[in-house]
Formats: sequence, C-alpha cells, structure tokens
Amino acid sequence: MIDLADIRRVLLGHFTMPPDSSLPGQKIVVCAYVIGHPDGTVLFDTGLGRHEEAERGYHPAARDVRAELARAGTRVEDVRAVVNCHLHVDHAGGNPHFPGRPIFAQRAEVDAAGDWEYTNPNVVDFEGVRLEIHEGEADVAQGVRITPTPGHTPGHQSVVVETRQGRVVLAGQAFSGASDYGRAAFASRLVAHGESVDVDVPSWVRAIEEEIDPVRILFAHDLAVWERTGDVLGPAP
Repeated sequence: MIDLADIRRVLLGHFTMPPDSSLPGQKIVVCAYVIGHPDGTVLFDTGLGRHEEAERGYHPAARDVRAELARAGTRVEDVRAVVNCHLHVDHAGGNPHFPGRPIFAQRAEVDAAGDWEYTNPNVVDFEGVRLEIHEGEADVAQGVRITPTPGHTPGHQSVVVETRQGRVVLAGQAFSGASDYGRAAFASRLVAHGESVDVDVPSWVRAIEEEIDPVRILFAHDLAVWERTGDVLGPAP
C-alpha cells in the first residue's frame, strides 16, 4: 500500500475561458496525477493536445507531459498504465506519448472519441495504442480502482487509490473543483437526513461519501483540495 505522498500532481498547462462562457477570461489549470505504485507508475490524465477549434476558442498554453513527468522525477518508461477521466483533448491530449501502455477508458468515451467535435481522434487512434475498454468499475493495479462518475461526459470516470492514510479520489472533471464537490456532498448529506434540496446531485456522490469515504479528493481543473474534516451532520438515520 502506498502513502498519500506517493500521489503527486503534475501541472500540464492552462487554457482561457472564452468571452461568451460563464467564466470569461478566466485561466483554467490543467492537472494530471502520478500514482507511485510499487508495480509501476499509473498516470491519471495526460494533458492538452492539438485541436484547431479548441485552440481558437480557448488559447491553450500546453506543457509537454513527458517533460513535466521528468521534472517530477518520473520517467515515461516507468508509466505502466494511463487512466483518462474522459477523452476531451485537455485530458487525453498526451495519450500518443504512451504507446504500448494500457489506456483505461469507458466504452461510452471511446465510442464518442472518433468525432472531431468531441476531441482529437488521435487520443485513441495512434501507432501502438493499447486501449483497455471497460464499462463500469475496473482494477488498474492493486489498490487502484476506477469508478464511474458520469455527468460532465457520459463516460467520465474517477480513480480511487488506497493509501495508508485512507482512500484518495482522483476526480478529474467530475466537478469543476473542490468547492463544487463540497457543495454537492453537503447537499447529499442533507438529503440523507430527510431534507429537500433544490440542486441536482449525481447519485454517485452519495456512494463516494458513504462507501468510499475518502480522506482527500483531487481535481483536474483546480489546485484546491477537498479533505475530510468530519461529518458536521452526524450519521444518516
């Protein structure tokens, strides 16, 4: 079993939200995560790739995932598996740098990835590609398990990592960031206590709260971290 410190964030650039978006002009960070597993490194997301329409609208400033892995002390050769939370070009753009390594993705994501309106198809179609396609949960390595977290895309997935300090969830873009997840988790707890809430909370949020019970959740587009600080409402009746 690994320690919390064996999960490391890698910054792979940023993009700028367009003027007609809900966050005009805001810079959005792009993060990947390295899981230092004893059987070989697992990489969660690979960062920004080329897509002309996305570049015109979002003006990405990409960092090469290979260089950033080296900066973090990890060799590309040491990566034994890649997990994409989903296949948009800001999460799977670096996939072609990992030929021969299994790339874990939900069937719904792979089915959508051949469309340029969805992503650059080369994220799942390049020389040496080795897709590990599944539907639902899947084991990547001992103590590293995929769990579906649909919403942003139909095939969005997160990774649950067992550590000596408790479970960590790499949530990708299941939510935009820590505060968004925190609000949804609190709403889910209120519902569990019989209160009504005027928000749509994905069903998997309650599963994360009650079944996975993570000590930490990390996100693809947020440098903030959600951490468990105790249940202010007490257990559900």
